[in-house]
Amino acid sequence: MHDKTKMKRNKINSCKLAIIKTLSYSGVFGYPLTFYQITNNLISRNRLPRKKIKKELENLVKTNIVKKTKGKYIISEIKSHDVNKRKKNSQEIIDENKPFIDVLTKIPWIKMIAITGSVANYDAKREEDIDLLFITEKDRLWITRGFVFLMLKVMGKLPKKENERKICPNIFIDESRMAWAKKKRNLYVAQNIISIQPLVWRDDIYFNFMEENKWIFKYFNNFKINFPGKNSKKIRRKNFLFRNLESLARKTQIAHMKNKITTEVLNDRLIHFNKNDVSKEILRKYKRILKKTIGAIDS
Repeated sequence: MHDKTKMKRNKINSCKLAIIKTLSYSGVFGYPLTFYQITNNLISRNRLPRKKIKKELENLVKTNIVKKTKGKYIISEIKSHDVNKRKKNSQEIIDENKPFIDVLTKIPWIKMIAITGSVANYDAKREEDIDLLFITEKDRLWITRGFVFLMLKVMGKLPKKENERKICPNIFIDESRMAWAKKKRNLYVAQNIISIQPLVWRDDIYFNFMEENKWIFKYFNNFKINFPGKNSKKIRRKNFLFRNLESLARKTQIAHMKNKITTEVLNDRLIHFNKNDVSKEILRKYKRILKKTIGAIDS
């Protein structure tokens, strides 16, 4: 940011700045937010009261920095898309893939299946695919991925061309190491984590996942989630057959993907396919909107 913009930013109170950050980020997607969405997804290191947020938001509307339409807020310079249509699209995509997800819920070692990305945010175009995140029992990661892709093939949902696939199981996490890698933590990842939509989870695994990733509160301190008390973890006997199968599944699948591997993360505790990483571009757009909006205040 230029020095002039930095000076303006320093003069803006923390609550107003948090609102501008939040709406600048949603503005990247042309997505207007309700007051509840602003307060719960507020980009702020500090927890801020709803009353104060409401007051500052009203001031931003009065000064035409923010516009309010049908109970939703967006930066005035940004054109919003049809939220209801995107929401309808997202729900239709979820409903279409429910039979496949229902089959996977029968697998006892899958502890969570969650939707991520634009469908989780109810902001999907009709032609978009559905991104799925899986959390598995320890030493079941690669077995799970193999089984998921087998079921996709059996149910006719695995076209040869990747760009024609409507289901993308792109994140598999072992329950023994659910914390996001420190070097990968940023606003984009934090927003994706708070917006995931768990479809099924066992043994409070969703809350455990959020607890292990509580670094997100450095970005979203107003985000509310109820953490349970200490869990009584089930002691699972070591199963050497499954351990050997897990090792075999890992070696077989990596060998199959050998010539296709680009930026994927593939190890014993995490499988993350992210060929089309848009995070840098989204963060660039966010900073650009933020800079322009700050510059418009009292200009």
